[in-house]
Amino acid sequence: MIHFPGQKKGEDVVEVIHKHPVVYIKIIQAFIFFVLVPPFLCLYFWFRYYPLANHAQGGYIAEIAASVYLLFGLLFTYIRLTDEEFDVFILTTDRLIDVTQISFFQRSVSSAPLEQIQDTTGMISGFFPTLFHYGDITVKTSSAEMSTFTLDHVADPDGVGRRILDAAKEKREQSQLRTPPLTQ
Repeated sequence: MIHFPGQKKGEDVVEVIHKHPVVYIKIIQAFIFFVLVPPFLCLYFWFRYYPLANHAQGGYIAEIAASVYLLFGLLFTYIRLTDEEFDVFILTTDRLIDVTQISFFQRSVSSAPLEQIQDTTGMISGFFPTLFHYGDITVKTSSAEMSTFTLDHVADPDGVGRRILDAAKEKREQSQLRTPPLTQ
């Protein structure tokens, strides 16, 4: 059983919706091409054209600079992975919770009762999203101010949208059964 902070008594988690793994592949590709390759090319050409025996002090400075560059690259990659990993929808028996990691130390949490969910839209656009079947989900609610939740890069956005609408329909049917009819 999954539990999370702020969970109400009697509320069970139906599904936790994460981003598609292709998001992480894109981050790792960017890490390889922009963080790993440049310092290794720099060090390769440095030691090829300036052998360590002739310029030992410069070689040490180049190694330190490459190490610092790699450490900052690792730090930014970790922050980016954390930002993507903590963007989730939590579908419970009572509500839909949208957790959005804005930055490393900033998170936004929104929720809507299932009875207020009116519509979901799944959108797949682009070559790779079509190939790997991932896209964006937009959930519209009927609260006082029409609010929307969006989660991007979700696997099978149409299926997830249907599951959210089915849970909302089931919750509305349960609440109608519990409320007695009005008598005049």
